[in-house]
Amino acid sequence: MKITFKGFTEHALFALNIFIIFLLIFGKQISVPLWLQSFGRLHPMLLHFPIVLLLLVMILEIFRFNKSYATLTIYHKFTSGLLLGGIFLATVTVIMGLLLSKEDGYSGSTLQWHKWTGVSLVFISSFIYWIREKSWYNSPLSKTFAMLTIISLLLTGHYGAILTHGENFVLAPVTPAPEKVSLEQALIYQDVVLPIFTAKCASCHNMEKAKGSLNLTDASSMLRGGKNGKLFVPGNPQISLLLQRLHLPIEDEKRMPPKGKPELTVTEIAILTLWIKGNAQLDKKVIDLPQQDSLRILASTTLAPSTSIAQQYDFDAASEATVKKLNNDYRVISILDKGSPALSVNIYNKTIYKPEALKELTEIKKQIVFLNLNGLPVQDEDLKTISSFENLRKLNLNFTAIKGDGLKHLLPLKQLNTLSLSGTAVNFNTVKQLVAMKNLKELSLWRTDIKENEIGQLKQLAKGIRIITGFKDDGKSPIKLNQPHLSTTVSIFKNRIPLQIKHPINGVEIR
Repeated sequence: MKITFKGFTEHALFALNIFIIFLLIFGKQISVPLWLQSFGRLHPMLLHFPIVLLLLVMILEIFRFNKSYATLTIYHKFTSGLLLGGIFLATVTVIMGLLLSKEDGYSGSTLQWHKWTGVSLVFISSFIYWIREKSWYNSPLSKTFAMLTIISLLLTGHYGAILTHGENFVLAPVTPAPEKVSLEQALIYQDVVLPIFTAKCASCHNMEKAKGSLNLTDASSMLRGGKNGKLFVPGNPQISLLLQRLHLPIEDEKRMPPKGKPELTVTEIAILTLWIKGNAQLDKKVIDLPQQDSLRILASTTLAPSTSIAQQYDFDAASEATVKKLNNDYRVISILDKGSPALSVNIYNKTIYKPEALKELTEIKKQIVFLNLNGLPVQDEDLKTISSFENLRKLNLNFTAIKGDGLKHLLPLKQLNTLSLSGTAVNFNTVKQLVAMKNLKELSLWRTDIKENEIGQLKQLAKGIRIITGFKDDGKSPIKLNQPHLSTTVSIFKNRIPLQIKHPINGVEIR
């Protein structure tokens, strides 16, 4: 008996349909070998071709009994061959999908809908192929079965897209974006970190498709981690699995997100790093962080502006051109919060510092609310320039060269509430005049020439000012040391390397 290609394909199609039924009935008892897992992973690669073939052939099937085509033999042969090829490829694709679903990380109702609509697609289209040459097969039946096939095809594709790309993938571009939470209300995890996971990770790590047994759609699941262990080590971003995977080469199969998926931006990676470094707290508010904290500054760019900005500051913002002109390699000027007119200024590099670095800031003197001159050779005479920064709230003069004679220039600054003079040569008499500043709430004086009894006098004179003098070990109030950190030059390696551990506080002995 001569075996034709068509006859062989028909018999193979029948056998594959039986195999699908076998997988559906005994799937839970089957352990898929590794070589078959590789076969199953071809499912996403092959599925688009049978979709196109079946969609085309069902459109042709709807018009099959039209008077113009009813007698065309070539029309019927072409449609029959196209249908057989489409069903055969769809059947193979379904088998691949059933094998792929046996791997860890695939579960949930979406997977079940995708599986059963895909199986229905194969069974309905196979049934059409086997009855379409019967004498009782007519136009109403062809249109009905064609529409059922198309509906199954669309539903299968819809649920497959959800598994691959996440919820609302198709309508996401036209769906209104959720309103941003204000800076005052935002929680670091819920409103800053979780949206990153949702946008860049949840398409593969959700309840329906938890690749690597990792679900990032809620806090409790995230903290459990996946089959490779915990996602991160609080306080230690260098040894956290999440950040290691983010920094792998793009061609590495373990890199996250995998090639072809939307990449995390530099800002998003920085936010995750700083969040883990800050012990990955879940219930902390963004505004609980210091105003100059890097995580707060980055988080503010993703949130709605603070509702109280207009009440806090009654001055206009400086022009972007002016701020850009004044920024350079040793002087960084940044917006304090998104939408705020307030500016923060940090000046670096004591070897090239000159008083002109301050005088040039008079163009934005109304907008400067924070000025950091820590470690620079700033003289008392330079405080005259600073006295013109009328809205200055916070001034850091730690370890500068001031001696205190110029502190009188700061007295007119009515908004100044935080002043740091640690590590300077100020004395009791020069500091005492600061007591007259009504808005001053915090004064740092550790490692100065002011004696302990004089500190006591200052506290008596300025009961509304918190005076910080540093920690003195009296043996009664021990403080807990922060954790040591790895100082190994690389955090990702294949072979053994020496482990180096250091502590940021000099003199700490690690055992």
